[in-house]
Amino acid sequence: MSTTTPETRTSFGTKRRNALIAAKDEMNKPPLPRLTVTMNAPLCIRARFQSFLSGKSKQPDYDARDWLRTVVFAPRNIRGFENIRNPWLCVQFVTILWVLFTKIIEPKPLKTFSEQLSKVESVYLIMFSTLGFLIVFRLTRAAVRFWDCRQAWGNMVIYSRCVADALMVRAEEVQMDCNKSEEVTREIVAACDDCVAWCAAFAVSSKQFLRGIDALPKEELLGVLSEEDVNKLQKSPHQPMFCYSMMRRCSSRIYVTYRHSQKSEMREMHETIRDESGRSELSKYLQGLITQEGALERLRATKLPQIYVAHLRTFLILYCFSIPFVYAMNWGWATIPATAIATFALMGVEGAAMECEIPFDANRANHLRMDQYCETIVNSCALLAQWGGEEQAKKELNGGRRETITEESIDEECERMTVVAANEGDNGGVDQSKDTTSTSLYETTREEMNRRLSISKEHVTLDVLNTNATPTEFTPAGAAFGIERTGSAMSGISLTPQNELTSQSLENIAETLKTG
Repeated sequence: MSTTTPETRTSFGTKRRNALIAAKDEMNKPPLPRLTVTMNAPLCIRARFQSFLSGKSKQPDYDARDWLRTVVFAPRNIRGFENIRNPWLCVQFVTILWVLFTKIIEPKPLKTFSEQLSKVESVYLIMFSTLGFLIVFRLTRAAVRFWDCRQAWGNMVIYSRCVADALMVRAEEVQMDCNKSEEVTREIVAACDDCVAWCAAFAVSSKQFLRGIDALPKEELLGVLSEEDVNKLQKSPHQPMFCYSMMRRCSSRIYVTYRHSQKSEMREMHETIRDESGRSELSKYLQGLITQEGALERLRATKLPQIYVAHLRTFLILYCFSIPFVYAMNWGWATIPATAIATFALMGVEGAAMECEIPFDANRANHLRMDQYCETIVNSCALLAQWGGEEQAKKELNGGRRETITEESIDEECERMTVVAANEGDNGGVDQSKDTTSTSLYETTREEMNRRLSISKEHVTLDVLNTNATPTEFTPAGAAFGIERTGSAMSGISLTPQNELTSQSLENIAETLKTG
């Protein structure tokens, strides 16, 4: 049987007291800053901009209307010559040897052989037509794959904005709920910020994963994730999936149901329905994000079937190598430049297809500008977090209200316009005719506003116009300005969208109301 000594009781008491002090300090510790504060800090914005700029500079944009820069002064890496350099140089080497052999040595059997080859030019043209069809199909499929990748990134931008906006609205909604405790509100708001941060990190990690780069650019996540979170993300074998998992776990913290005894059963039911609706909306956006990232992975891992590529390149090489043998007797020394241009044009199409088939490389100018897309997503999340996190920003966005048009407001507006017109007439010597025209215009405006005000005071019903008309019949007075019966005698009227509410139509409506 164990006994408790005074020393043991003292140690237990000390540990308990220390635990209570630590818990109290944790409760009294100031809350972490909102995401809008960290993401929109000037230092973080500058660091992210510089990091994204270094990536975008490797894939510069161009002006499609500038023919001079796209044809003459285009950078060397734009044309993707390294994709076809080796076969193209081999063709030129064979062409030069054959032309030198036929023009300098000119053996009789070789000359006879060249003359016979030149006679098969018609068959050669048929082969070129078939080869052109294969090349066009190859380039078309590569272009479709390139556009699918670009469309997937565009959808990721849309879904990221929807996620950030829905979460900021949820955070503001929770802050306005007086029935939730301060601790619960703080937990949900923090979970909303965390989910938006992981959403921004999802784009950056997807870019790196598609490029096959394990290292994460920490500058692009500055103010988004903490150093500890970045290290965890760095160690993950599938970084986009890790971000998605974190977003899903944040969503479970955001829409958890907190039941309180003081709530009525009806209120609990309404809150549960609202939370389930928000959870469903957020799940749809998150599913859209991971679906688009999965589509990008599929396009990255799947190439055009090898049998098609092998068949196309076999006949392409045979055709290019046969050009000097077929046309050397007719073209002479011009065979060398003609072959060089023709083979570069044909092989260049294949090189363009190779360039656009999997467009995820960071050092190729023709590939997708994923740094720009990631910057757009991160900046969108930062802006939406700012609108949903700063009290001043929310007041500026939601503080305005539409004033009701009354007779007093019309009089004040007309007086203000009259004062402005008088001041303009005094400054610069405006002529009398212009001032008279302005005054007439303001009087017309006043009459029009009064007419609209008087009409808005009337309660218009269909039986005032014509209670005996059929449901689809135009009333005599309403036919002039597009008033149509929309249902039964008490269903009301509607203005057809093709007709504008002009002064003449307002007068017709007023006259109809009077004569009933």
